[in-house]
Amino acid sequence: MRRKIGIIATSLLLYLFVKELSSRYFVLNLSPSMEKGIYLLKEIDELKKGDVVVLNIPLNIEETLYSRGYLPKNIKTLLKEVVAVEGDSIKVDHNKLYINGEFKGDIAKVDPKGRELVSFVKDGVLKSGEVFLLGRGKNSFDSRYFGAVEKSEILKKTILIKEF
Repeated sequence: MRRKIGIIATSLLLYLFVKELSSRYFVLNLSPSMEKGIYLLKEIDELKKGDVVVLNIPLNIEETLYSRGYLPKNIKTLLKEVVAVEGDSIKVDHNKLYINGEFKGDIAKVDPKGRELVSFVKDGVLKSGEVFLLGRGKNSFDSRYFGAVEKSEILKKTILIKEF
């Protein structure tokens, strides 16, 4: 009986250790907006185009994400790619997004279930401290629908270490 309790206690401690360790150093992405897999979390030295980052869900879209079922309520962060930084030009023309004159994707008027989507994209140049984020999936809910993000809202950079 003592041995069983010891095994259970050890297993519980190991589980808690691994859970704590994994949430500090890794993120699991199962969303189709980016490559599905395990991402290693890294400190931010500088942000540049092409970096894949983790950020808290912006408050202005939290209710939409959860009420429409885009994400389960236990998910509190997003994984997106930095596609524009300070000084880059953002332009929308006929629901098409251009960054520095280069086409980056369509801005949908409705989601896959036919519900209206509101674009938060404003034509102009990104200000100091702002980044524009896109997912790589067709129906990604990203800066096209919540606007530019302050660099200070970015939690970590990531590296995909195992794709599913």
